Amino acid sequence: MCGIAGYVNLDGRPLLRDVDAPILDAMAAALHHRGPDDTRSMLWQNVGFTFKRLSIVDIGGGAQPLEVAGGQVTAMVNGEIYNHRDIRAGLASRHAFHTRSDCEVIPHLYLERDLDLFAPVNGMFAVALLDRRKRRVLLARDRLGVKPLFYCVADGGRVLVFASELKGLFAHPAVPRLFDWHAALADAASGDHVAPEHPSGFKGIDRVPAASIVDIDLDRRTVETRRYWSLPSHDDVPATRPASHYVDGYRALLEDSVKLRLMSDVGYGLFLSGGIDSAAIAALAARDGAFPTFSIRSASTEASGDAAAASDVAAALCLPNHQLEFDEASLVVEPGQWRSILWACELHALTAEQLFKFRLHAFARRRCPDLKVMLLGQGSDEFNGGYISHVLRRDGPWRPDDWHEVGRRLQGLRAAHAAAAAGVGAGFLDLFGNGTLTPEFAAAAPALERETTWTRYVRHFRRNLDYHLWHEDRTSAAHSIENRVPFVDYRLVEFVARIPEALHPRLFVDKQILRDALVDLLPQRLAARPKGYFFYGKGQAHAFRMMCSIVQRNGGELVEQAIAGSARTGGPLDAKRFRAHAAEVARDPDGAGVTRLLWLVNMGLLADMADRSTPATRGAASLPAPGIGLADRAPRSEREPASHRQDIGHDTVVALVAGVTLTQAEAPVGRRTSPVVRVVAGARSSAIDSPMWGQFLLLVDGKKTFRQIVSAGHLNASRMRKCVRRAFSEGILEVPSPSCAPPVS
Repeated sequence: MCGIAGYVNLDGRPLLRDVDAPILDAMAAALHHRGPDDTRSMLWQNVGFTFKRLSIVDIGGGAQPLEVAGGQVTAMVNGEIYNHRDIRAGLASRHAFHTRSDCEVIPHLYLERDLDLFAPVNGMFAVALLDRRKRRVLLARDRLGVKPLFYCVADGGRVLVFASELKGLFAHPAVPRLFDWHAALADAASGDHVAPEHPSGFKGIDRVPAASIVDIDLDRRTVETRRYWSLPSHDDVPATRPASHYVDGYRALLEDSVKLRLMSDVGYGLFLSGGIDSAAIAALAARDGAFPTFSIRSASTEASGDAAAASDVAAALCLPNHQLEFDEASLVVEPGQWRSILWACELHALTAEQLFKFRLHAFARRRCPDLKVMLLGQGSDEFNGGYISHVLRRDGPWRPDDWHEVGRRLQGLRAAHAAAAAGVGAGFLDLFGNGTLTPEFAAAAPALERETTWTRYVRHFRRNLDYHLWHEDRTSAAHSIENRVPFVDYRLVEFVARIPEALHPRLFVDKQILRDALVDLLPQRLAARPKGYFFYGKGQAHAFRMMCSIVQRNGGELVEQAIAGSARTGGPLDAKRFRAHAAEVARDPDGAGVTRLLWLVNMGLLADMADRSTPATRGAASLPAPGIGLADRAPRSEREPASHRQDIGHDTVVALVAGVTLTQAEAPVGRRTSPVVRVVAGARSSAIDSPMWGQFLLLVDGKKTFRQIVSAGHLNASRMRKCVRRAFSEGILEVPSPSCAPPVS
């Protein structure tokens, strides 16, 4: 995970170092969190590139931009090319490689294959490439759009600016910062998160489409978009092979996908929810060795069963599970902290989920400072039928006609979307879904191809995946962590797309294909656990009330800023009525209306923050900087409690948390002097008032067991055990996990 940015003067004006280098520097600074390890820029004629690197593969030699063919081709790649070793082996006889970087295969593939360069690539990537010979610039994204890339044709068509995040674009003086209220409200009304017609949320700014290349001709000054991959259409072939054949094929591909995504020269971990998706990745990855897993423990996740299930999965696989205790009732989130999360995500459709995950990434970096890669279970629901019960809007036994009912409801939802796009029918999606509005209208919706229930399902929920990939990228990037998603491997998607239709009800109801594939790796009670919805369900009121408290804090500071942002940017928020609406939502003990309220508040905040920013001052001084410093200690209400760590037994090894140091000095005690131990953690420092406890800490080296330390210091074991538990809760001691380091090959 890195940050790329740059621009092209489409009118041919050459870039000037004294004028344009500072602009590139500002764009890079806005993306610093995506790549804090290195910064490099390049100016050539009317083209400027800048790159922020998060070093994961070939740490010492993988600097970018990459140049090949004597400098004729320059490329920047954000992401990972998972099959780079195989590609490199095929190119090595004809091309000279100068690094071990996975990304170096991209410019060499371009030299051989031109615009067909991504055909052999398995990876997640956003690419900017300059071909000096053909005088062209290419911008591209991976097949399923895991990595982001935005661009804007600005200044009356004279300049094209691109960047991994909107913040990078806004650092260029020509890029407008106008929030698109109409598009955002249309999305909210239809239940969608990101509209394809307005893919950035800001006027004049587009995303490079997934599986597409934006081809910029420097001589003709044209900008053309070319698609290089599409989801394969379904072949209606008879089911001549049993379902087990496809389960075995899926298992083999998923195993390889997980293995490829363990490629790293640094530490990696996994967000473990307790559901089948993250459990599957944990089970497959654990065969290569132990690694840390991270989960949220809150009133919401305890009520949903996720917290307990995550512990069970980790225990079954012998993996360390670090659970961040998140007290929704007492947690204080200041308005500025919410603005930081919002600005990091650049998306109005934020809820408690993004707050949880933003803090969980920060927690993971504190627990394992060398960790730069996090595995996620995203993508399984969208391609394996995880939302089938949601479409039917009921739980319980599966009935024979349910699969066809799912297809009918999805066709109705598609018709409703078409009506909404035409300016009618907005807000009636639920009535099409439950059949109140006639299926005849749904049947009249134009079909682009012969659709099965599965293809309708995927078409509907691809937008959902896009939303999740967006905010997962930002909440991790804010903490300089790269997310990897094994289920979003194009080979898996193509495989399930070609499964015979007759087997769909057997394999795609509640992700049965995945559950069957994992039957020998997880206990049955875990493999069969029904799908959950993170904090939604029985305990969702806890999270809703927490979000209400954020909106209300400091006398409704966020509401007032949203109103001001709306007034200044042409938004729709009526000050008096919106304040009354916010107060009404806050009075609801279940907080049921907070999501819609929060989206509107977020719209106003984004509009306000973007409008107030200026290219010269953008950054920490004018806008909230994403991320939490690793030296910061987690608030007391969201630390990992000792009860969720390993028990402190005689053979427990203890270590100082990274960043914590001890100092020792002699202090007068009467006529004698006595050693005084002081604990230093970042900017905090505290003296140890117990000589026995100070002696214990001085003996901690990350290798000795509790028994060995107590024995060496002739200490009281019962008293020291209490001190160790307290030190765990205060972030001073931890049980070291060798899995925080990169696995040994």
